[in-house]
This record gives sequence, C-alpha cells and structure tokens, in this order.
Amino acid sequence: MRRISLPAAAAALIGLLGASALPSCAPVAVVGAAIVINDEFVDNAQSSVVPHGLDFTWACAKDTMSHMTSDLIEVDEDMRTIQTYVDSALVTVQVETYDANQTRIRVAAKRYLVYSDEIATSVRDSLVRDLN
Repeated sequence: MRRISLPAAAAALIGLLGASALPSCAPVAVVGAAIVINDEFVDNAQSSVVPHGLDFTWACAKDTMSHMTSDLIEVDEDMRTIQTYVDSALVTVQVETYDANQTRIRVAAKRYLVYSDEIATSVRDSLVRDLN
C-alpha cells in the first residue's frame, strides 16, 4: 500500500507539466517531493513505541535527525516522515500515533539498495534515547 500526500503529488505533476512546456535549457525548480511509505518499508523497519504524544515525538525526531547528519533532510509534515543519509545509508523515519499518549517510531535504512537493520536500529535507538 503506497501513501502519498495529495499536495506533494499535485506539485510534482504541475512541475512535470510545466517543465514539458519550457525550452530544454530553461531551469526548473521542483516544488516538493513526497516520501513514499509502503509495505516494503513497514516490513523492513525497526519500530519502537514511546510514551509521548505525537507532536512532542515528531519535534524531537526532527531535532535528533538534524544532529545525526550533515546532509539535507527531507521532511514531509503531512505524513510525518523524514529522509536523509546516515552512514552512507538512506534513512527513512516515520512517526505516527499508536495509542493515547503513545507514539510509534519506524526507521528503515537502505545501504547499496539493501536494507540495513544495523543502521536502522542504531538510528531508532538514538531517537528513543533522545526522547527520554
């Protein structure tokens, strides 16, 4: 099951349609990108449930990830997902409501197109440690 935010999909479509109408040498800016969360991500993610509210956990996750990498961080506020590179692996973090005052954090990491449980577990543990 793939989930993509509607505003991000619309922005990407408008960008593609607009780019096809421009001369080939005209610069094109991409407005936004969607981070796709699918069954493959869920199956390969390391998850943890923390005893904090969604907003607090989301703010802490963004802060922790900003300190874990010097690369750009791609944030999707609607889907509450983060993507960046940590230790040469593409890391995706998803934060979602689990129960009343409980939040689930999922982390998946891909290095050389192969999921890395070691990196995902390390990032997840850092996120949980910073929350406590």
